[in-house]
Amino acid sequence: MNEKIEVLGLQINNIIAKDALKNVVAYMETEPINIIEMVTMKTIGAFQEMEDANEVFGTIDLALASDKGILQAAGVQEERHLKEVDELLFIKMVLKYLHKNEGKVFLLAETQADLQKLALYMEEDYARIQVVETATMEVQGASDDMLLNLVNGAEVGCVLSALPSPMEERFVARNKLLINARLWLGLGNLLDEMKKEKTGFQKVKEFVSRQLLKKEMAKKGENA
Repeated sequence: MNEKIEVLGLQINNIIAKDALKNVVAYMETEPINIIEMVTMKTIGAFQEMEDANEVFGTIDLALASDKGILQAAGVQEERHLKEVDELLFIKMVLKYLHKNEGKVFLLAETQADLQKLALYMEEDYARIQVVETATMEVQGASDDMLLNLVNGAEVGCVLSALPSPMEERFVARNKLLINARLWLGLGNLLDEMKKEKTGFQKVKEFVSRQLLKKEMAKKGENA
């Protein structure tokens, strides 16, 4: 299964975690770089405000839903797939793959606080992954050239990015042809969800977001 679904104008790959991981393995063995983006509710909201949404989103090679509500809004009902997405299984499988192969990675975040959280998570749960270099947009992001020099100089196979949307996608769209790595994995704002069990408040918040998305999708259908 690797069809695409459309959610408020964004083309998202409808693919199970095991098959998505096969893409990762292939990407790590080929050039040039391939971009995988975890699409959140915030991603979808951000792209509704962008005039160049299709152009920017089109640079992504594999766009994967990180919330089962995104799939449900597009009519996906397969319980196994929805459960995988809810548990962020794909991200965990990728990190296990990099851990097993002692992959070399570059960690990128918006702030120093976010970078520290990401680095600590890697150290605690995936210690065999080699973090070669790190950067934040608040320090190195003043110019694309400064950040690109750091990434390319690190000579890593994978960039793990925790940048928010649309900062993440815009940077990649501007610089995809210049990034010297095999894989760019955009985690967005998922780090906190990866680190701990969801609280009751988080579950309620997710439910509300899913209901709002369903309403927007229904509205779009009525206006089509």
